[in-house]
Amino acid sequence: MKKNKQSSGQAKRKTTKAAETKESLNTEKASEKPDPLDDEEQGFGGWLRSTDGIETMKLFIIANTIVMLTTIVYPHVQTAIEIISEMIYDPDSFY
Repeated sequence: MKKNKQSSGQAKRKTTKAAETKESLNTEKASEKPDPLDDEEQGFGGWLRSTDGIETMKLFIIANTIVMLTTIVYPHVQTAIEIISEMIYDPDSFY
């Protein structure tokens, strides 16, 4: 079976028009489909956007701040307590 190497101009125009309409339909369909990962109601992101997630995140931030301040400040507080106790209970005095 031999293919005809020459095709008429009208047939070429019909195929290009059909291809263009298919491409435009495909781009419209692609733009209409939402990405399932971007859906706001799914997964951790959806939960975090909810009111329950926001309240939990606020509690987490407060608790994390308390832990960080305690970790950073504890050595300085311990030093201050030692200085105050040495002032009150003078180590060089006789009991």
